[in-house]
Amino acid sequence: MTSPSATTPAADPKLHLRWLAVVVFLGGLLLAGWQIARDSTPDVRHPAILTTAWVSFGLWAGAVGLMIPATTAEWHARATRFRVAGWSWGLGAAMFLIHFLVAFHFAHQWQHANAFHHVTETAGFGPGIFVSYFFTAVWLADAVWWVVLPARYATRPRWMGWAMHGFIAFITFNGTVVYVPGWIRWMAAGVFVTLGVALVWNWVKRRNAQKKTI
Repeated sequence: MTSPSATTPAADPKLHLRWLAVVVFLGGLLLAGWQIARDSTPDVRHPAILTTAWVSFGLWAGAVGLMIPATTAEWHARATRFRVAGWSWGLGAAMFLIHFLVAFHFAHQWQHANAFHHVTETAGFGPGIFVSYFFTAVWLADAVWWVVLPARYATRPRWMGWAMHGFIAFITFNGTVVYVPGWIRWMAAGVFVTLGVALVWNWVKRRNAQKKTI
């Protein structure tokens, strides 16, 4: 792909993959809504909290999985991977905001003190709740930038992208692997391993391609 015109929605059927992100988002929303309608009792482990968290994680992983193999030329041209990843990234951020609101309602009854106490019990560091606030704001701001100003987003400095994605990945890893017990932890760890292998594989492939052109 060398130009935006080569990847118009009519020309590239792979753009239809963006609707998969929409289906996942709406499916998660409907499931969480059903869980809330079925039981609206405040509970730190309310199923709607878990549903919105894991759907958000799935959309995040899908977006990152599309970003990793995208070349600089594809990214700057806002080609198919850029567009499809944007949908998954934006919907993932929206679902995480819903998760944040659902958690504050059912787990913390809209009380910062309750949230602070919960983080102290689960992570041993109450002020970590402010990291959650910051995480939510950063992801949402980044998603809005991608949607509103895609051309500027696609050509932003690489260090900015790496810093932001590194932060998002670090917090996501802690929230899905480090502080989560049971088999779900291993499922999330498998996702991270897969993304890590893909990242290294694509880095090696690009390095080899650069050597061949020298």
